[in-house]
Amino acid sequence: MRASATPRAFFLAALAAAALSGAGCRGCDAAPRELPAGAASVATPVPAPDEPRPQELIQIADELPWCDVEHRGLLFDASPRGLPGKVAWGGPSVDGAAQPFEDQPRSTFAQAPPSAGVQAVEHAGSTWARVSERQIKTTFVLPETSQVFVSMRVIGLAAKVATVSLDDFVLGTVRLTRDQIRIASTNATAMPLDKGLHTLTIRFGGRSVDGQPFADVDWIRVGTPDESPASYGAPTRRDLLASGAALGGVPHRSISLRAPGAVRCAVRPSRSSRFKAAVGMLGPGEGDAEIRVIQDGKEPVTLHALHVTGTDKAAWTDVEVPLDPFAGQVISLELRAAQSTRGGRILFGDAAVIGPPDPPPTVPRARAVVVVALNGVERPDLPPWSGRADPRLPTLSELTATGVTFDRHRAPSTATAAVIASLLTGLPPQAHTLMDPGARLPERMTTLNAVARDSTVRTGMFTGVPMSFRAFGFASAWGKFVEHPPASGDAATVPLDQAAAWITEVGKEGSEVRLLAFIHARGGHPPWEVSPKEISALKPVDYAGPIEPRRAGQVLARIRASKRRNKVLSQDDRDRIRDLGAIALGAQDRALGGIITALKQVGLWDETLFVVTGDVSSGRSDETLFGDAVELSEPPLTLPLYVHFPGELFAGKRVMAPTEVVDIPHTALDALGLGFAPGRRVYGRDLASVASGLEGVGREPQVAVLGERYSTRWGDLVLYGRFGAAPFLCDLGLDPTCAFNRRDLMPHAAMTLFRKTVAFDAAAHASAPPREPATIDPDTSAQLSVWGAP
Repeated sequence: MRASATPRAFFLAALAAAALSGAGCRGCDAAPRELPAGAASVATPVPAPDEPRPQELIQIADELPWCDVEHRGLLFDASPRGLPGKVAWGGPSVDGAAQPFEDQPRSTFAQAPPSAGVQAVEHAGSTWARVSERQIKTTFVLPETSQVFVSMRVIGLAAKVATVSLDDFVLGTVRLTRDQIRIASTNATAMPLDKGLHTLTIRFGGRSVDGQPFADVDWIRVGTPDESPASYGAPTRRDLLASGAALGGVPHRSISLRAPGAVRCAVRPSRSSRFKAAVGMLGPGEGDAEIRVIQDGKEPVTLHALHVTGTDKAAWTDVEVPLDPFAGQVISLELRAAQSTRGGRILFGDAAVIGPPDPPPTVPRARAVVVVALNGVERPDLPPWSGRADPRLPTLSELTATGVTFDRHRAPSTATAAVIASLLTGLPPQAHTLMDPGARLPERMTTLNAVARDSTVRTGMFTGVPMSFRAFGFASAWGKFVEHPPASGDAATVPLDQAAAWITEVGKEGSEVRLLAFIHARGGHPPWEVSPKEISALKPVDYAGPIEPRRAGQVLARIRASKRRNKVLSQDDRDRIRDLGAIALGAQDRALGGIITALKQVGLWDETLFVVTGDVSSGRSDETLFGDAVELSEPPLTLPLYVHFPGELFAGKRVMAPTEVVDIPHTALDALGLGFAPGRRVYGRDLASVASGLEGVGREPQVAVLGERYSTRWGDLVLYGRFGAAPFLCDLGLDPTCAFNRRDLMPHAAMTLFRKTVAFDAAAHASAPPREPATIDPDTSAQLSVWGAP
């Protein structure tokens, strides 16, 4: 079921709402359910006090804003601490602006604030949503086929009635009472609603005078009819958390559940991940608790089940279960209160996903850090991914033997300036604000080179790519900054050659000197400098097409902009582009070798962190070929990454673990013994740790953005789309070309990736400065034109 787009102003407000998936209650005194055949029911003892403590990787209580909660139906909590990321596929900010809440949960991700359309108000000690938008629309996952009804706790203001629709079916109209709290409910559906994705729409009726809000809403429930005589208690975040629950005099920060109920949080475990919790019963009687794994298209798997007793016999039972059978998979880890005596609650204390106790290795200390970003390269054309020996690329071939190659390296955007900004700031585009080709790096951003310069490290940047020129804000805080215009007619290797000369000069200053060099090289991008002899050797000999070395960038820009582009490039044109790009890349490879030679000559190579990567993949289709800010598909986002660690650590190793651009500045600062300011959110990981194979829980998804568009990858799953419209879900393991949308077949996965996207976006935007436009003077405009930039 596809959800239609809603006004952008409402999306942020709706972050305060969240779907709580549930099953019907058949009475709290029902007999406990039997475990599924083959279910695991073994707990591992907690390590003794003198044993090394494991790493706590995910504290489940911290993740509640992004989890599903189940209790007698689905709940949409309208408070600012509601569960975000489930509202009509909407984004977390308005015009890219967001501010953090004063009282943040201790989650990995920050929450987003309310928008002008929904404001937080207080009623009787609770936080409600004051709705000024005419319509509330949310997307949710119904876990099982069942009849449903909709109810909400609401105060009518300008609205006298509200029309409730599920998908395209009007379920009913409820009356609201002005300035009075009431629970307004519809009748149940006549037929069961299919499990999977659905859209709930509430449209307020009434006339708003002078901007008067329509209603104040506490919560909205998609309930399932049941026979329970108990009054419904909405399981809001405040109700679920018992921060100091103590059994037998031992306190634990706990998730407190009424039966039947559950909390489900998405994780992607590794081979070494385990789940641990202290489980007990608060209140009279006894109950049954379960720990389960939920996946799309599969029956739930019970990892552990136990019986707990309350009152004066209450005590904690420590549980620890392995998650290695689900390594590399996106799963929902469910904590379930299967049944309990009325009035009792099942407690899951300090529930967490844990990893091995061994700390990850750090990057060996380096005296020199050199980072090279090649533009216009395709990973399948480079060793080792090409699968063949290439005598034109001896330097990169040698790096595969002396360094580490990372097979799943991903860009945060397809805008070249955005990728370079992430390389220098260690931040995603949402945080440094270069989310489109027309932005510049704000002056206030702290960069890798500024940190190095303030620590007496010599710094130099050398660029031959216009998108990293002074006009885009990249000249600040360098000891030496050189930009080489592509229209100069000089060799494309000049930035690399100048960097080698500078390294030689600095390296001769003494054994205590440290340096940081950043080179943004042209790679295989036109314009190309090739000799007449090289041109005459190309086939076909009588080529008379539009592709020629100096103006190829402009020709390709016109082709990309043309509606007839698929009919413009012939096979001869594509062969000519490939051959000219290969010649150019061969020259770049030789210049790379010159930098390594310079480092060896001044005695720095064994103490150098040497990184070669790309910025934006050149693309193999006419739509993306040497383009900037192209579609957020996997081929343009997939980059090469070579890392030579000091002392040739892990030499010759290929790493399959996912990595990102923000890992590179993190690793560079570690190698220099430096770091960004304390208190700043850390993005990225030490690449030496990744290469070592030590891993905890699978890292968070890789999020790429371009304006309002996003592409989020977690394992083999990729969710991409535009905020405000239903996204496309692809499983690369089954469908490498992403030809089939699996959103409706994998609803839990789709919602999980979308919530992660919204969470990441909200957190990154929270500390972002205002966007600054690039200062494009006539000379820069001319260089961009020669380059073929849009």
